[in-house]
Amino acid sequence: MRLFFLLVMFVTLACFTGNAFAEDFYLDSSRNTGALRIEIDNDAIWDTDSNFSNGFSLQYHTVRYLNWEETEAPDFVKWVGQNFPTLGDEGSIVRYGQGIGQNIMTPEDIERRYPQEGDLPYAGTLTYALNWQSFNRDTARIFQVNAGVLGKEAFSADTQKFMHNDFDMGEPPKGWRTQRKTEPILNIAYSHAWRLARFGHYNDAWGGQLTAGPSLHLGNLYTAVDAGFAFRFGWNILEGFSAYPAPPGRGIYQSAHLNKPETVSPHGVEFVLAARGSALAYSVLYDGSFITSDDRDVKREDYILSGIVGINYHYFDRLSIRVSLLKGSDLLDEDSLPDPGPDKEKTDADNSYGTVMIDFHF
Repeated sequence: MRLFFLLVMFVTLACFTGNAFAEDFYLDSSRNTGALRIEIDNDAIWDTDSNFSNGFSLQYHTVRYLNWEETEAPDFVKWVGQNFPTLGDEGSIVRYGQGIGQNIMTPEDIERRYPQEGDLPYAGTLTYALNWQSFNRDTARIFQVNAGVLGKEAFSADTQKFMHNDFDMGEPPKGWRTQRKTEPILNIAYSHAWRLARFGHYNDAWGGQLTAGPSLHLGNLYTAVDAGFAFRFGWNILEGFSAYPAPPGRGIYQSAHLNKPETVSPHGVEFVLAARGSALAYSVLYDGSFITSDDRDVKREDYILSGIVGINYHYFDRLSIRVSLLKGSDLLDEDSLPDPGPDKEKTDADNSYGTVMIDFHF
């Protein structure tokens, strides 16, 4: 019943999407380039190292094309783009992206060799993502497939030990021998966003816009429905849809914005305010496994709210830098988490973190 409710919620929200219309998308501009993105999601900004501890991804988003037929891509990518509902919409441009990323999740007391009963288990994932993006000034549709592994083969233990022990970025983690058992990860995701309102002008002037949309996630890493709103304003801002924090496997990699014409300034700055509500049906990270014998679970909430504040700087000829802070409501049931040992803190119930994204355009 919970999954049925999530599907009904997603379909209802998607039905409000408006129709797009064809305009000049500046595909011949020298600023129609591919982008190599480095994204780091880390909770260190909140002076903590528990629950969602760190995420890292390396992404590549292609140049923008008029349609999937013109895309320089494998036939499989073109076929999905042309046949998956909404991705072949006329009046939109397209691009596809790929990314590889790692997630790390730990309890607060990482010096304890064996986490207390009821505490969050150690877990790490390594995933590869391929996505299809179709967008214009009014709407954006993104379909993404994630595949990877949960467990020691994700090398999350090695990453955290290297960062903490060799770079002295935290206490030595000692509990990774108890991490969740190995299992394959498969997740699919779809988002459908639209522009609700705009003001001002986008090129060499002050302006802004309000966007909204749902997203659906299905898989053993994350099965959920999200619905969010975002308000962006600034000088010489991007047209289309901005990128937001996307922890690997759980988030959707996005680069659904339009090119800038060559006649406008190469500089732009944006301020971002966003909110998102999520209904979580299942995650192997918190609910135990359907595949292996690892049935450890933690008591959690079904509904989560989060807010984002951010600032983006764009030098359209070379790079973009996005810095965001995400503050979320409690995901875990704080009262059910075990009390910490002497001079230790309880595992965080929320998944708050900071994000830095750097895009290199070429």
